[in-house]
Amino acid sequence: MVEELTALERINTVLDGDVPDRVPTLCLGSDFKFMDLFMRSPYALTEEDLNFFDKAGLSPRFLHTQYLLAKFSPPSIYPNGLDAKVDLCWEIVDGIQPKKGEDPDTLLTANGQIFKFIINDEGTPSYWYTGPALNSKEKIKECWEHPEDFKVDKNRFKVLSKNRKKMKKFDIVVAQGFGGPFENCILGIGLSTFAKLARKEPEIIKKHLDFMWENYQKKNMKYLLRTKPDIVMIGNDIGYNDGLQLPLKQWQGFFKPILRRYVNMIHDAEIKVILHCCGAIEELFPDFIELKIDGVESLQPTINNLDRYKKKYPEITLLGTIDDTGLLVNGTPEEVRCDIQNKIKTLGKNGGYIPGPTNWLLDQKPENVVALYKAIIEFGAY
Repeated sequence: MVEELTALERINTVLDGDVPDRVPTLCLGSDFKFMDLFMRSPYALTEEDLNFFDKAGLSPRFLHTQYLLAKFSPPSIYPNGLDAKVDLCWEIVDGIQPKKGEDPDTLLTANGQIFKFIINDEGTPSYWYTGPALNSKEKIKECWEHPEDFKVDKNRFKVLSKNRKKMKKFDIVVAQGFGGPFENCILGIGLSTFAKLARKEPEIIKKHLDFMWENYQKKNMKYLLRTKPDIVMIGNDIGYNDGLQLPLKQWQGFFKPILRRYVNMIHDAEIKVILHCCGAIEELFPDFIELKIDGVESLQPTINNLDRYKKKYPEITLLGTIDDTGLLVNGTPEEVRCDIQNKIKTLGKNGGYIPGPTNWLLDQKPENVVALYKAIIEFGAY
């Protein structure tokens, strides 16, 4: 067994189906709410931390809090770290700058998503998706008439490449990527518009998916791959708590062919691909196998049979799996520790497992999150 692998070596070993020196760790990132909770906890970043991370070129960037991830470092990497470890995180990129929306404090993405800035009751800011802008057949067709709106700014990808190098100082791998074909379409046109057109005028959906791929997603992917990312993670939330958001045949007919293009481009560049996919998604695993997706992330344990996934689909690495809405919010550090011990014992056997919270850190207890990463190191050795 090889010891003391780098985070990238460790992650690629797992994604290759082999056994590394220990179980890797995952943290997608955090929102302002969690940072506010963290800074009110005993683990808060000190003035010394802030100065050190600032000199290291890190940035407390929105939704991808580099200072927080580096704070978990063992003393061998950062002397004032929490003696834990984050190996893998996620940074979402869009090569096209959002435009100002029609309503105040809103932004509009190229594919039709409306986002709004809000201030929560406790004073922390948030940035949330609020709905689709291309919510009619007419608006979708109007979008097709303006391919010039999809001009990618390659400088945005250069910044990402620099960020990856800065995080490597703390042995943290940044998986970069963007929305997959389902999110790219549905969040722009809305589920109701999709459902209506999928039944009555499916050719419009197919044309829109092809248009978005050729003018938007493929261009983003080309620029991202030119920066030679270590890992690519694609967001594609297809599931509800009790199943898929659409019939399986519609997923297979409309979205699977486009996702295949994503995966093929990434694999052609000799890079691993991870799919972030929330919800109860067992129906999709045979398709994931066929598409040769390397890992699937989120996998909320309360709505997915993780033991069955591990036994039935050993080709796919399981990521996430630690309940971020129940256990990490309402549990105790000892309950978190016991859950990690059990998960590693059942899911981490023979590799194929990268545990972490099933989504962004939002309102979880900081002491539970610290306990999570310490426990992975404690119980993760093979």
